[in-house]
Amino acid sequence: MQLVLLTLLAAAAAGRGVCADSARVVFGYLPTWQLDQVAGADLARYTHVSLAFAVPDSAGNLSMDNLDGALASFTPQAGQRVLMSLGGWSGSKHLSAILGDARKRRTLAEQMVAWTRAHGLDGWDIDFEYPGRAGAACHRFDAENDTANLLALVTDLRTRLAAEFPDAPKLITLATRHTPFDGPGGVPLADVSAFAGPVDLFNLMLYDFTGGWAQAAGANAALDNAAPSFRSAVQAWVDAGIPAGQIAAGLPFYGRAVTVKETRDLSDPVGLPIERTVPQGSSEDAEEPDASCGGPAVFSGVWAYRSLRSEGVLPSADEPAAAAEPWVRGVDNGTATPWLLNRETRAFVSYDDPASIAAKARLADDMRLAGVMVWPLTGDYNGELAEAIFQE
Repeated sequence: MQLVLLTLLAAAAAGRGVCADSARVVFGYLPTWQLDQVAGADLARYTHVSLAFAVPDSAGNLSMDNLDGALASFTPQAGQRVLMSLGGWSGSKHLSAILGDARKRRTLAEQMVAWTRAHGLDGWDIDFEYPGRAGAACHRFDAENDTANLLALVTDLRTRLAAEFPDAPKLITLATRHTPFDGPGGVPLADVSAFAGPVDLFNLMLYDFTGGWAQAAGANAALDNAAPSFRSAVQAWVDAGIPAGQIAAGLPFYGRAVTVKETRDLSDPVGLPIERTVPQGSSEDAEEPDASCGGPAVFSGVWAYRSLRSEGVLPSADEPAAAAEPWVRGVDNGTATPWLLNRETRAFVSYDDPASIAAKARLADDMRLAGVMVWPLTGDYNGELAEAIFQE
């Protein structure tokens, strides 16, 4: 019976399709707290735009900061699909408990369907961080059952959306870690193919591979020759049963700063030990406590590509080798990622630029993926990174 159900779901997924008018998916997340930065993004480049985030309370009821502003922030292009993202880093706080309670899980699914109709959505993106393991330190998780419960939600949601919108098929997408979902024992599952039926697209978050929590300076989003990397993460999901044609590989439109303990080698700071305190990123980076867990106020260290350009760290996209003093720019050839090092503060930033974004988009094509995903699309500067996705 289960095999028959999964076969039917897979057939339905093939009929739904993730992209109406383009051979390549370009899925962009639009954070509702960055609506004032939409002007720097070339929205016409995106096949899908997902508004982030709708957050469930402990009972499964949804709310979203600045919902009206988000819905009014742009006019969809012809054929462009508009989704709503559920959860996110702080918004996943109650997801494990909700999914583990059949009544609350049903409430959540009902609300998602109701929001779909009320706001004219093309579907839902579910960003549960993370099934079977803690994202934020205070978040509850159920190592034994989270993944199975997530499957129960997407299966129920698929059934409800199909019944409510028989003539306008809706999408379900998942934002995922670089490894397949954990099973009992906290180990990534070898087979997650059951998700491929009810889910249209898997948005792999192929960034935050390293940061202030690490021991040494490294690549935020390595293309290859690292563990993890863009290539190895995609392959892990394919090996676990998700078709390449249902995967969108994540591209970060930002970098992360750490402080290296020394600058003895300005030509290759990758691998140098780092301080435990994360430095301020761009001028927008403010000291804040964790949004869901509280605690001391700290910097995130985040530099949007937009800020690197607008604040003059990178004076020109046409001269990627040039950085304004006291910054030095280089490329880690092993991981194919650019970096910046401040001679005065010892701040090291691993980020992505047009060249590295283009390389990742080409690899996505070579691996026959559905396309790419961008977090966040507001991190762009005059559409430079979005344009790079389409460079041959």
